Amino acid sequence: MAKAMDLELRLEPGSRAPLYLQVAGAVVRAIARGRLRPGMALPGVRELAARLGVTVNTILAGLRELQAQGWLTSQERAGFFVSGTLPVPRREGAQGAGGAPGFDVPEGLPPVTSPAGVVMDLSEACADARLAPFLELGRAYQRGLRLKGPELMGSRDPMGLRRLREVLAAHLGVSRALPADPGRILILHSSSMAITLVAQALVGGRGGTVAVEDPGDPALWETLRQACTAQVRGLPVDAEGLRVEPLEALHREGSLKLLVLTPGCHFPTGARLSDPRRAAILELSRRGRFPILELDPEGEHLDAPEPLAALDPGQVLHAGSLSRVFAPALGVDYLVVPEAMAAPLARARQRLDWQGDPATEWALSELFLDGEMERLILRVRKACLERAEAVQDALGHALGDRLRWRGGAMGLWMEGLGPLGDPATFGAWIKGCQAQGLKLRQGRYYSFAGADLAATRLGFSAFTPEELQRAVAMMR
Repeated sequence: MAKAMDLELRLEPGSRAPLYLQVAGAVVRAIARGRLRPGMALPGVRELAARLGVTVNTILAGLRELQAQGWLTSQERAGFFVSGTLPVPRREGAQGAGGAPGFDVPEGLPPVTSPAGVVMDLSEACADARLAPFLELGRAYQRGLRLKGPELMGSRDPMGLRRLREVLAAHLGVSRALPADPGRILILHSSSMAITLVAQALVGGRGGTVAVEDPGDPALWETLRQACTAQVRGLPVDAEGLRVEPLEALHREGSLKLLVLTPGCHFPTGARLSDPRRAAILELSRRGRFPILELDPEGEHLDAPEPLAALDPGQVLHAGSLSRVFAPALGVDYLVVPEAMAAPLARARQRLDWQGDPATEWALSELFLDGEMERLILRVRKACLERAEAVQDALGHALGDRLRWRGGAMGLWMEGLGPLGDPATFGAWIKGCQAQGLKLRQGRYYSFAGADLAATRLGFSAFTPEELQRAVAMMR
């Protein structure tokens, strides 16, 4: 075979790409320009390293990358050769993966928030994975795969593994007084999936209005806007939860298609929907024939009143979470729906995620049957109570004259007092906390209209009392 003895390769000056990728790019350019032809042998790696002024390991990494892509082959003791069948070369002038795309990118697409500089993320109230029974979960995975591996890996029930739905129905009936037949439960990956499915199925392209709480969760609002064509309207919340009068006024307009609530523990303020308002909202929903999506991600953490769905399971769809108890990356939530909605929502879920995660669902069902999930729930509740007490005690000593707060299951809603009652001053205080590595959100994040608020949410559930006390000490 011919060998490219006089081959000239050059690295691109000023390139920020890793050296081994620069080596790979130089070889591909030589192939594209015909200097290296199919079947030709490349110079030895030591020779290439000397020519390019890099190490032998860098040359080997670049050539193996090209071998993986199909540009080169290798033979033991003979070296690397240009493949007989080459990949389709990229056209000259095309942008690389790290460059600008060859199309117009819509404006207003925010990037993922960078974790750089964050010591403690207090903006989210997540489960503390350190409390989770991972050894028991691992054993449950092993049992499932040993006993039912082919079945679990081939399962395609769009409602989720029936075994988990059965144990979850029993758990909800006892712990939440929620009558939930397994045929009315869908196992999902996240609350966002629940919101998307409900909005697509019940609203879709029919327009109208979806009512949400204000202050509230911008991620929820954006998910609704992406899932349906309805106008999303924010309705005010106070210490007793959603105010009924603005909801009645919106209903009279005749366009209300869906109401989305967090009645057990309002996000972000932690307020519980009072009994009179619960009754009034349910009655208005029945009279106006609009459904309610009840979001209850923190329900396992509180001795809260029974869910709205327990009072009227034909009018309310109930979304809960196991990830908020076990660990953020678990990715197992659920949706309890009226019987007539189960099949349409399962079909809609099939379009989003046809496979699911039967192995994880089987392992979780094992933990329920073994009693491990109940023990975890008790452990998490106890930890959250201790953490709530610790962070409130620390705030009282350090900032009690400048902040007031109300407790939720996994976080606190903090409002400024005195000078911190001014939104601009409060915003500057938030920036000072961020400079210390404490991630808290500006008050405007929670406002439907983007108004500046002298308030923020502090999520405490993922941190120990000692960690929370250190965080508060950094806030002064």
